Amino acid sequence: MKENLLYKLRLALCVVLVGVMAGLGAAFLSWLIHHVEVLAFGHSETEYPVVTDDTTWQRRLYALAIGGIIIGPLWAWLQLKGKPIVGIKGMMEGKKPPVMDNLAHSLMQIFSVGVGAPIGREVAPREVGATFASLSARLCRIDDPKIFSVLVACGAAAGLAGVYHVPLAGAIFALEILIGVINIPYALIALTTSVIATYVARITVSPETFYQVPQIAMDQAHVWWAVVLGILVGIPAKIFGNQVKWAEANKVKGKELIITLPLVFVLTGIVAIWLPEILGNGRSTAQTAYWLAPISLGALLFVFKWIMVIANLRAGAYGGTLTPGFALGAVFGLVVGGLIHLVAPSMDVTMATVVCSAAFLAVSMNAPLTAFALAIGFTGQGFDAYLPLLAGVVTAMAVGNFFPLSFKSKEEKSSVSESKK
Repeated sequence: MKENLLYKLRLALCVVLVGVMAGLGAAFLSWLIHHVEVLAFGHSETEYPVVTDDTTWQRRLYALAIGGIIIGPLWAWLQLKGKPIVGIKGMMEGKKPPVMDNLAHSLMQIFSVGVGAPIGREVAPREVGATFASLSARLCRIDDPKIFSVLVACGAAAGLAGVYHVPLAGAIFALEILIGVINIPYALIALTTSVIATYVARITVSPETFYQVPQIAMDQAHVWWAVVLGILVGIPAKIFGNQVKWAEANKVKGKELIITLPLVFVLTGIVAIWLPEILGNGRSTAQTAYWLAPISLGALLFVFKWIMVIANLRAGAYGGTLTPGFALGAVFGLVVGGLIHLVAPSMDVTMATVVCSAAFLAVSMNAPLTAFALAIGFTGQGFDAYLPLLAGVVTAMAVGNFFPLSFKSKEEKSSVSESKK
């Protein structure tokens, strides 16, 4: 009985420790990326939601070129000379991470996104949160493999919650995507760590909503239009999700990064001469859509943001696709909603951007609950928006999963050819 009580006390201590460490990690990474953005663009996204505003094309191009020249060799050196990085899944399985190498890997992601790489910054705080959760669980002698795995998953999700100030979405992310099981004990751990991390991260993270978006009004027509939007967005989102998997599976590694990363960063900078909104983790792209930019600009952003995300991942850059996916959904909604509005004024274009953000993310990540919670957390939408958001997410998930589109990696293709022989 006494041993059981001591174990519960150690577990409670570990949960608090995981939340605090994930929050501190999120706070530091948020502080760091804003300072990198100041070096790159003269200001950070805390001052300009579209971080490239008031910048010259030369500054954008130079920032990416110099960033690629620095980050390419560093990543190559880390892969060739450092210890193998242990990812979140590996840590959940009990593998011990090389702390300094894992942290260096995360810092380089932040640097890449800070200078303009068009990928998400959310993987870095997740990896940092998981790394410290793994250390905390060992320190508190949590020897149950299942609970150990849950703590690592919740540490990763708490990092996400802290960096974007979305505690509920962070907890759902842990349960839906990382753990894959939703029950009361796991939910309690996930919520506790995410709430603590979000509170601690407020040292540097603003509690304001990530995007400036008007509130969606309660309207029956919005629900039916959301269903239409879900039907239209499901297939593109599925294709994007599969292309991301392909790019990750065929990612350039090792010494080739010295060439490929500078090249793709410069190519990104060239595109950004005309489309600066594609740079960064997706906030600039999505905010442009929420401000109801012209349809033609939305279409260009959708195409080139998509291409550059896949190109950067394939060339060896590491980062997330959560915020880029959310942004792609926003500009898709701007284009499709805007076109429909021309012939059917009952289509609210703002509603279309928000609904498509959630729906695109839901399908591309195969995570409907997380996408819904993130859409609410990112945009600060009230109760009136819940029904159209859910209608769009559910419809898009149904359409996206109806068509089994896939892209095979080199390893999968080679195994298929071997089996045929």
